[in-house]
Amino acid sequence: MSYERTTMTAAAPTVVPAGPGVVSRIAASGVPVELTLPAALGELRWYGNARFLGPRTARQFFLAPAGEHRLIPTHVLPGARESRVPMRGFDAVVYEAPDRSDSALVLAGPHHEATTWFGGPAPDAAGLNALLTSFRFTDAAQGATLVPMSDLLVRQTDVSIIGRSPRSVLVARRAVEALPTLPDWAGLRMAGGEMWRAGRVLDPRSAALVKGTPHEWRYLVAGPTAAMDVVFLGPESGRPPLALDDAAVVEALGALAGRWGA
Repeated sequence: MSYERTTMTAAAPTVVPAGPGVVSRIAASGVPVELTLPAALGELRWYGNARFLGPRTARQFFLAPAGEHRLIPTHVLPGARESRVPMRGFDAVVYEAPDRSDSALVLAGPHHEATTWFGGPAPDAAGLNALLTSFRFTDAAQGATLVPMSDLLVRQTDVSIIGRSPRSVLVARRAVEALPTLPDWAGLRMAGGEMWRAGRVLDPRSAALVKGTPHEWRYLVAGPTAAMDVVFLGPESGRPPLALDDAAVVEALGALAGRWGA
């Protein structure tokens, strides 16, 4: 990602949506995360990501609101075979394409679910049991926790909390994990830390649609414990552009802050 040393200057006054709100979530690592969110981001639905590395283990899980896995046999793998294993507090659901070209495991709780893809046939009963006994999945209203049974053998990395709305996408990570992606020059000072903006990677048609608008950029706000990456969705996503100039974006994101950990 290439960041630009551009100065965000004030333009004509623009109405900024009122008031930030505070949201408390639980990351997949089990760590509490508190986010102060400007109203400009819209009403967010919460997702997440976690990767696991170890001997003979390299697996990524995507976390989502409960019920989204029902699209797998109808839209992702049409006609997929389904098998279900009841677990304590959740169900382990396996989907396998009719031609066995792909398959997925979903840990489906009452509030959230975690999905991993195999890129081929589903594991047999012994392989599924080995996988299910390698991780501990705990679901709660504020987020699902997915951790290795033994962190001596399996390491959890790339944990993120993702908020999506019709207006925006927000990705929050632990600041120390985001550090390698931060520019080596100071950003604009904000209440929640420092802010930079970077050009988005878009195809030529989409880039032309967002030229000169807030949708041309992605915005990174980094504080002492959390880093948040924000994209405002607009014409490139089939949505109308936000009526925000540079000054209004700075004012809106000035309320954005995060605290990763207790």
